[in-house]
Amino acid sequence: MQHTIENEKLICIIESNGAEIRSLKNKETGEEYIWQVNPSIWGSSSPVLFPAIGNIKDEKIEYNGEAYAMPKHGIIRNNDKLIFEQVSVSQCSFSLTSSHETLKQYPFKFSFTVEYTLVEKRLIMNYSIKNQDQVAMYFACGGHTAYACPLNDNTQLSDYVIEFPDAVSLETVVLGTSGLLTDEKRKITTYDTLLPLSDTLFNEDALIFMDVDFDWVRLRKQNEEKGIVVRFTNYPNLALWSKPGADFVCIEPWLGVTDREDEPTEISKKSRYKKLDVGGCLSFAIETEIE
Repeated sequence: MQHTIENEKLICIIESNGAEIRSLKNKETGEEYIWQVNPSIWGSSSPVLFPAIGNIKDEKIEYNGEAYAMPKHGIIRNNDKLIFEQVSVSQCSFSLTSSHETLKQYPFKFSFTVEYTLVEKRLIMNYSIKNQDQVAMYFACGGHTAYACPLNDNTQLSDYVIEFPDAVSLETVVLGTSGLLTDEKRKITTYDTLLPLSDTLFNEDALIFMDVDFDWVRLRKQNEEKGIVVRFTNYPNLALWSKPGADFVCIEPWLGVTDREDEPTEISKKSRYKKLDVGGCLSFAIETEIE
Protein backbone atom coordinates (compact mmCIF):
# COMPACT_ATOMS: atom_id res chain seq x y z
CA MET A 1 0.00 0.00 0.00
CA GLN A 2 1.19 3.52 -0.73
CA HIS A 3 0.81 6.59 1.46
CA THR A 4 1.01 10.26 0.52
CA ILE A 5 2.26 13.35 2.30
CA GLU A 6 2.25 16.81 0.76
CA ASN A 7 2.61 20.52 1.34
CA GLU A 8 2.29 23.55 -0.90
CA LYS A 9 5.58 22.74 -2.70
CA LEU A 10 6.05 18.97 -2.80
CA ILE A 11 4.16 15.70 -2.86
CA CYS A 12 5.77 12.48 -1.65
CA ILE A 13 4.61 8.86 -1.91
CA ILE A 14 5.97 6.18 0.44
CA GLU A 15 5.43 2.45 0.05
CA SER A 16 4.33 0.80 3.30
CA ASN A 17 6.35 -2.35 2.52
CA GLY A 18 9.78 -1.35 3.78
CA ALA A 19 8.83 2.34 4.15
CA GLU A 20 10.49 3.12 0.80
CA ILE A 21 10.14 6.52 -0.86
CA ARG A 22 8.57 5.91 -4.26
CA SER A 23 8.07 9.46 -5.46
CA LEU A 24 8.98 13.04 -4.62
CA LYS A 25 7.56 15.60 -7.03
CA ASN A 26 7.50 19.34 -7.49
CA LYS A 27 3.77 20.18 -7.37
CA GLU A 28 4.15 23.17 -9.67
CA THR A 29 6.22 21.55 -12.44
CA GLY A 30 5.50 17.86 -11.92
CA GLU A 31 9.23 17.08 -11.97
CA GLU A 32 10.09 13.74 -10.36
CA TYR A 33 13.19 13.53 -8.15
CA ILE A 34 13.09 9.84 -7.14
CA TRP A 35 14.03 7.08 -9.55
CA GLN A 36 11.02 5.06 -10.66
CA VAL A 37 11.47 1.37 -9.92
CA ASN A 38 12.29 -0.87 -12.85
CA PRO A 39 12.65 -4.47 -11.61
CA SER A 40 14.79 -5.37 -14.62
CA ILE A 41 17.38 -2.86 -13.36
CA TRP A 42 16.79 -2.68 -9.59
CA GLY A 43 13.74 -3.57 -7.55
CA SER A 44 14.01 -0.78 -4.97
CA SER A 45 14.02 3.00 -4.82
CA SER A 46 14.95 3.89 -1.23
CA PRO A 47 15.61 0.98 1.15
CA VAL A 48 15.81 1.74 4.87
CA LEU A 49 18.91 0.02 6.25
CA PHE A 50 18.68 -1.35 9.80
CA PRO A 51 20.26 -3.04 11.75
CA ALA A 52 22.76 -3.97 9.02
CA ILE A 53 24.18 -2.40 5.87
CA GLY A 54 25.01 -4.34 2.73
CA ASN A 55 26.12 -7.94 2.69
CA ILE A 56 26.58 -9.81 5.96
CA LYS A 57 29.62 -12.02 6.40
CA ASP A 58 28.50 -15.67 6.20
CA GLU A 59 24.92 -14.32 5.89
CA LYS A 60 24.56 -14.40 9.67
CA ILE A 61 25.37 -12.57 12.85
CA GLU A 62 26.23 -14.21 16.15
CA TYR A 63 25.54 -13.10 19.69
CA ASN A 64 26.44 -15.03 22.85
CA GLY A 65 27.15 -18.12 20.79
CA GLU A 66 23.81 -18.10 18.94
CA ALA A 67 23.55 -17.55 15.18
CA TYR A 68 20.92 -15.35 13.51
CA ALA A 69 20.21 -15.23 9.77
CA MET A 70 20.43 -11.54 8.89
CA PRO A 71 19.34 -10.52 5.37
CA LYS A 72 21.25 -8.00 3.28
CA HIS A 73 20.53 -4.44 4.50
CA GLY A 74 18.70 -5.74 7.59
CA ILE A 75 15.09 -6.32 8.60
CA ILE A 76 13.23 -3.13 7.59
CA ARG A 77 13.68 -3.53 3.84
CA ASN A 78 10.82 -5.54 2.26
CA ASN A 79 9.11 -5.75 5.66
CA ASP A 80 5.31 -5.66 5.42
CA LYS A 81 4.81 -5.58 9.21
CA LEU A 82 5.63 -1.90 9.73
CA ILE A 83 3.02 0.14 11.61
CA PHE A 84 1.93 3.23 9.68
CA GLU A 85 0.77 6.50 11.23
CA GLN A 86 -0.46 9.54 9.31
CA VAL A 87 0.72 12.25 11.69
CA SER A 88 -0.51 15.13 9.53
CA VAL A 89 -1.01 16.00 5.88
CA SER A 90 2.72 16.61 5.56
CA GLN A 91 4.08 13.98 7.96
CA CYS A 92 3.86 10.21 8.44
CA SER A 93 5.82 7.47 10.17
CA PHE A 94 6.52 3.75 9.97
CA SER A 95 7.51 1.77 13.05
CA LEU A 96 8.72 -1.69 13.96
CA THR A 97 8.94 -3.07 17.48
CA SER A 98 10.85 -6.25 18.24
CA SER A 99 8.81 -9.42 18.26
CA HIS A 100 9.16 -13.18 18.27
CA GLU A 101 9.81 -12.96 14.51
CA THR A 102 12.49 -10.25 14.67
CA LEU A 103 14.28 -12.07 17.48
CA LYS A 104 14.93 -14.92 15.03
CA GLN A 105 17.04 -12.53 12.94
CA TYR A 106 18.26 -9.92 15.41
CA PRO A 107 18.89 -10.76 19.07
CA PHE A 108 17.79 -7.48 20.71
CA LYS A 109 14.54 -5.89 21.84
CA PHE A 110 14.11 -2.49 20.24
CA SER A 111 11.78 0.02 18.67
CA PHE A 112 12.56 1.60 15.32
CA THR A 113 10.71 4.45 13.62
CA VAL A 114 11.34 6.25 10.36
CA GLU A 115 9.41 9.50 10.05
CA TYR A 116 8.93 11.46 6.83
CA THR A 117 8.18 15.20 6.99
CA LEU A 118 7.82 17.80 4.24
CA VAL A 119 8.92 21.34 5.14
CA GLU A 120 8.94 23.90 2.29
CA LYS A 121 11.02 22.19 -0.43
CA ARG A 122 12.67 19.71 1.91
CA LEU A 123 11.92 16.06 2.70
CA ILE A 124 13.25 15.12 6.13
CA MET A 125 13.69 11.42 6.87
CA ASN A 126 14.30 10.95 10.60
CA TYR A 127 15.32 7.63 12.16
CA SER A 128 14.60 6.97 15.84
CA ILE A 129 16.01 3.90 17.57
CA LYS A 130 15.44 2.84 21.17
CA ASN A 131 17.05 -0.01 23.07
CA GLN A 132 14.26 -1.81 24.96
CA ASP A 133 16.46 -4.72 26.04
CA GLN A 134 18.31 -5.41 29.27
CA VAL A 135 21.67 -5.45 27.52
CA ALA A 136 23.48 -3.08 25.17
CA MET A 137 22.42 -3.49 21.53
CA TYR A 138 24.57 -3.18 18.41
CA PHE A 139 23.42 -2.00 15.00
CA ALA A 140 24.16 -0.17 11.77
CA CYS A 141 21.70 2.14 10.03
CA GLY A 142 21.52 4.25 6.92
CA GLY A 143 19.76 5.50 3.82
CA HIS A 144 19.84 4.24 0.23
CA THR A 145 17.72 6.68 -1.78
CA ALA A 146 17.94 6.58 -5.58
CA TYR A 147 17.71 10.07 -7.06
CA ALA A 148 16.58 10.38 -10.65
CA CYS A 149 19.11 11.47 -13.29
CA PRO A 150 16.85 11.86 -16.35
CA LEU A 151 18.65 10.79 -19.54
CA ASN A 152 17.80 11.37 -23.18
CA ASP A 153 19.53 11.81 -26.54
CA ASN A 154 21.02 15.08 -25.34
CA THR A 155 21.70 14.21 -21.68
CA GLN A 156 24.04 11.48 -20.50
CA LEU A 157 25.01 10.43 -16.98
CA SER A 158 28.33 12.18 -17.60
CA ASP A 159 26.40 15.47 -17.68
CA TYR A 160 25.77 15.09 -13.92
CA VAL A 161 28.13 15.73 -11.01
CA ILE A 162 28.20 15.24 -7.27
CA GLU A 163 29.29 18.49 -5.63
CA PHE A 164 30.93 18.65 -2.19
CA PRO A 165 31.11 21.62 0.20
CA ASP A 166 34.88 21.97 -0.28
CA ALA A 167 37.61 20.55 -2.47
CA VAL A 168 37.91 16.83 -1.74
CA SER A 169 40.35 13.99 -2.19
CA LEU A 170 38.31 10.80 -2.27
CA GLU A 171 39.37 7.22 -1.67
CA THR A 172 36.90 4.34 -1.79
CA VAL A 173 37.19 1.07 0.07
CA VAL A 174 36.93 -1.68 -2.55
CA LEU A 175 34.22 -4.35 -2.34
CA GLY A 176 35.31 -7.89 -3.12
CA THR A 177 33.42 -10.41 -5.24
CA SER A 178 31.65 -11.49 -2.03
CA GLY A 179 30.19 -7.99 -1.64
CA LEU A 180 32.27 -7.55 1.52
CA LEU A 181 34.88 -4.84 2.10
CA THR A 182 38.49 -5.66 1.32
CA ASP A 183 41.71 -4.03 2.53
CA GLU A 184 42.14 -2.48 -0.92
CA LYS A 185 41.49 1.21 -1.48
CA ARG A 186 41.09 3.07 -4.75
CA LYS A 187 41.51 6.76 -5.45
CA ILE A 188 38.54 8.44 -7.13
CA THR A 189 39.28 11.29 -9.50
CA THR A 190 37.72 14.59 -8.48
CA TYR A 191 38.05 18.12 -9.77
CA ASP A 192 38.15 20.58 -6.88
CA THR A 193 34.66 20.20 -5.32
CA LEU A 194 33.21 18.01 -8.09
CA LEU A 195 32.93 14.28 -8.75
CA PRO A 196 31.77 13.77 -12.36
CA LEU A 197 29.40 10.86 -12.87
CA SER A 198 29.85 8.44 -15.76
CA ASP A 199 28.61 5.13 -17.13
CA THR A 200 31.75 3.42 -15.82
CA LEU A 201 32.11 5.05 -12.39
CA PHE A 202 30.23 2.23 -10.65
CA ASN A 203 31.60 -0.68 -12.66
CA GLU A 204 33.24 -2.00 -9.48
CA ASP A 205 30.10 -1.51 -7.36
CA ALA A 206 29.48 1.22 -4.77
CA LEU A 207 31.92 3.95 -3.85
CA ILE A 208 32.28 3.87 -0.07
CA PHE A 209 33.92 6.80 1.70
CA MET A 210 34.83 6.33 5.35
CA ASP A 211 35.10 8.96 8.08
CA VAL A 212 33.95 11.82 5.89
CA ASP A 213 34.44 15.42 7.02
CA PHE A 214 31.47 16.90 5.14
CA ASP A 215 27.75 16.75 5.87
CA TRP A 216 26.10 17.47 2.53
CA VAL A 217 26.44 16.79 -1.18
CA ARG A 218 24.61 18.17 -4.20
CA LEU A 219 23.50 16.19 -7.26
CA ARG A 220 23.19 18.51 -10.25
CA LYS A 221 23.89 18.89 -13.94
CA GLN A 222 27.33 20.23 -14.77
CA ASN A 223 26.00 23.37 -16.42
CA GLU A 224 23.55 24.21 -13.64
CA GLU A 225 24.17 25.70 -10.19
CA LYS A 226 21.21 24.12 -8.41
CA GLY A 227 19.98 20.58 -8.03
CA ILE A 228 19.21 18.21 -5.15
CA VAL A 229 21.06 18.72 -1.87
CA VAL A 230 21.28 15.77 0.53
CA ARG A 231 22.20 16.79 4.07
CA PHE A 232 23.30 14.35 6.76
CA THR A 233 24.57 15.11 10.26
CA ASN A 234 26.46 12.65 12.46
CA TYR A 235 26.90 10.10 9.68
CA PRO A 236 30.58 9.11 9.48
CA ASN A 237 30.35 7.26 6.16
CA LEU A 238 28.87 7.95 2.73
CA ALA A 239 28.26 5.61 -0.19
CA LEU A 240 27.39 6.47 -3.78
CA TRP A 241 26.02 3.78 -6.06
CA SER A 242 24.26 3.13 -9.33
CA LYS A 243 23.85 0.35 -11.83
CA PRO A 244 26.16 0.97 -14.79
CA GLY A 245 24.14 2.81 -17.42
CA ALA A 246 21.12 3.37 -15.17
CA ASP A 247 19.43 6.76 -14.85
CA PHE A 248 19.83 7.20 -11.08
CA VAL A 249 22.44 7.62 -8.39
CA CYS A 250 21.99 6.52 -4.79
CA ILE A 251 23.29 8.89 -2.11
CA GLU A 252 23.68 6.84 1.06
CA PRO A 253 24.68 8.30 4.44
CA TRP A 254 25.65 5.40 6.69
CA LEU A 255 25.97 4.98 10.44
CA GLY A 256 28.04 1.83 10.17
CA VAL A 257 29.26 0.10 7.04
CA THR A 258 29.15 -3.17 5.10
CA ASP A 259 31.00 -6.08 6.74
CA ARG A 260 34.67 -6.57 5.95
CA GLU A 261 35.98 -9.86 4.60
CA ASP A 262 37.80 -10.37 7.92
CA GLU A 263 34.89 -9.04 10.03
CA PRO A 264 33.84 -11.12 13.05
CA THR A 265 30.35 -12.58 12.82
CA GLU A 266 29.89 -11.71 16.52
CA ILE A 267 27.82 -8.54 16.36
CA SER A 268 29.37 -6.92 19.44
CA LYS A 269 32.80 -7.12 17.76
CA LYS A 270 31.88 -5.55 14.43
CA SER A 271 34.21 -2.60 14.08
CA ARG A 272 31.76 -0.03 12.67
CA TYR A 273 28.54 -0.95 14.46
CA LYS A 274 26.99 1.50 16.90
CA LYS A 275 26.48 0.51 20.54
CA LEU A 276 23.30 1.67 22.27
CA ASP A 277 23.13 1.20 26.02
CA VAL A 278 20.08 -0.09 27.91
CA GLY A 279 17.23 2.41 27.62
CA GLY A 280 19.23 4.50 25.18
CA CYS A 281 17.66 6.41 22.29
CA LEU A 282 19.19 7.76 19.10
CA SER A 283 17.65 10.03 16.49
CA PHE A 284 19.31 11.20 13.28
CA ALA A 285 18.08 12.57 9.98
CA ILE A 286 18.72 12.67 6.25
CA GLU A 287 17.34 15.75 4.51
CA THR A 288 16.65 16.11 0.80
CA GLU A 289 16.28 19.70 -0.41
CA ILE A 290 14.98 20.54 -3.87
CA GLU A 291 16.63 23.78 -4.93
